Amino acid sequence: MGKAKKLSRNSLVRVSALRGSLPTQVSAEASTILPSTKEHAIPLIKKLSSVNPKDRALATSAIANLIENPVIRRALLKERLVQTIIEQSLTDTSEAVVVEGFGVLRNLALEEGYDVCVFLWRKDILGVVSSYLGKIRTSIALLENSSAAQKTLLFNLIDNILSLLTSLGGSSDDICESIVFRFPDLPIFVLDILANSSIPDFVKVIAAENLYVLSESNATYIDKVQGSGFTLDAKLSVPVQMYMSGVEYNVFEASRTASIDLLDIVRSVNECLRAIDVREVFKIMQPTTVDGIVKPTAYDENYRAAQSSLASVQVGLELLTEISEVLVTRSQHGRQDRTVPHEDINDNDDDRDQMDIIEDDREILAEDETIGGVDDPVVGLLLEALLPVVIEFLEFRELRSRSLQSLNNMTWTFHSLLPDWGNSRAHSLWRRIFALLSSDDLDLDSRTSSVGILWACAKSKPLFVPEFSISDVRWLITAIQQAGDAPEAHEYKVRIVGLLGTLAIPHVDMDVTKEISIFLLTQVLAVQNKHPEIVIEALDAIYDIFGDKTYPFDHEIFIKGEFLNHLTNVQPQVKQMAKKIDRRKNLRLRTKADEVVVNLQRFIEYKINERK
Repeated sequence: MGKAKKLSRNSLVRVSALRGSLPTQVSAEASTILPSTKEHAIPLIKKLSSVNPKDRALATSAIANLIENPVIRRALLKERLVQTIIEQSLTDTSEAVVVEGFGVLRNLALEEGYDVCVFLWRKDILGVVSSYLGKIRTSIALLENSSAAQKTLLFNLIDNILSLLTSLGGSSDDICESIVFRFPDLPIFVLDILANSSIPDFVKVIAAENLYVLSESNATYIDKVQGSGFTLDAKLSVPVQMYMSGVEYNVFEASRTASIDLLDIVRSVNECLRAIDVREVFKIMQPTTVDGIVKPTAYDENYRAAQSSLASVQVGLELLTEISEVLVTRSQHGRQDRTVPHEDINDNDDDRDQMDIIEDDREILAEDETIGGVDDPVVGLLLEALLPVVIEFLEFRELRSRSLQSLNNMTWTFHSLLPDWGNSRAHSLWRRIFALLSSDDLDLDSRTSSVGILWACAKSKPLFVPEFSISDVRWLITAIQQAGDAPEAHEYKVRIVGLLGTLAIPHVDMDVTKEISIFLLTQVLAVQNKHPEIVIEALDAIYDIFGDKTYPFDHEIFIKGEFLNHLTNVQPQVKQMAKKIDRRKNLRLRTKADEVVVNLQRFIEYKINERK
């Protein structure tokens, strides 16, 4: 189907919270000149060893800001930046240098991801962090007697360390397990921060994000959270509440506990998304240009709050994507028990409806396979309240990929659980997504999600399908041809084949159905050069299109086009395709291939008998 896969927490596109007393930001043009990067990098690395603590702090802060630039970052890494920070900055006598040193590592982990995270782990960065967490607890206990400068250093240190742990834990299961083992009380520490009214919001946002990321599929964390008795304060900022909704969802996923109501989680996500003025967020984050020169970004309180809001919107979209998947999965638990296996069907039962035999199981939508039907409150909230919100996010390029993934899963959920989810809604969404897909500024993942949304809309057999013209068909076929043979383009092509097959059935223009049908047949005839999923999807579509001889196009397309002869001749190759799939490596695909082979034989027999 067209569902998006479950996302890794570390795939969340977080905007680096770069901060420092020297907010240097190099333009894109200047960053491409390697000598310019050397002029920035080498002197700063040397200044980390300066005898003057103020110079060391200034250099560390500047490096933290320069890391945002990929070319400068690579130059800094070549100068053994990570080793220098660990060996010198994190052991410095100046608290300011230590704080900024953790800031450098935090930003490197955010920007570089897995490779830097694994390197830091092997350098026992967790041992260094451990030595500071005890000091942080002591400092928090003495907050009332601390000066403003001391509080600033403490809050920035907590910010940097928790963010670093978040990136480390999100990058690898092994590192996450190490964090859980080394810091068994970390979730309680984080919850205490959230409950402490003396700690500023920007620290609580990072703390909540840390808990959200590390509590995914983490039984130890889940037990700590459930046993803490923590209750969410309504006074906490929207980003913190969004992350904590994610934590509640992690608890729900891990335990399916009755005390966690999925409807409450979706309501919270809805309220948080509606409370964020995305247009204002991007206005704050928009770089300022004076006389054609981009001014350095001021990473002040407003900017940091805008970053947190943007990240929380992305978290909300991720949660909606996963919740939509969960709703369908839960509804299908009983479906497998009720479905009659193909092997148990009596081939000699002439009275059996042949189309029931060749119908793909995933298209069977019995009443008892929905979770509460149209009245289910979670699905209803997604449809009535959240669908319009997510559609509006498409306007913003930075949110478009996440929004499309979310819409993809939401629309498939509506198709599965609310088959009559609304022709007008589907029509409006179809037009918006098709126009977006026709543009040239979408990456492959976004194009794949867009086709998935169109496919889900088309599944409802809406009245607007006649708008889909033969030129649109040819455009999609060309898109498949231009996608190439790279593995990452495979899902995109499969979804286009599925979309075209769905659109062929209700179309009033026989030329459109003919164009699609011939294309589908060519995919099957080229079975030896096509990925099995493309052949399977094409055959399933052919079964649906020509499953009834009363369709007006059956004679004009199927008979005159000699489809039966072509399918009969290609049958051995289709069987061979199925046999080549190793069921130990890909049981799902092999099962689908075996089903399509059985159905091909029955379809051929059915079409022969139909004409007798």
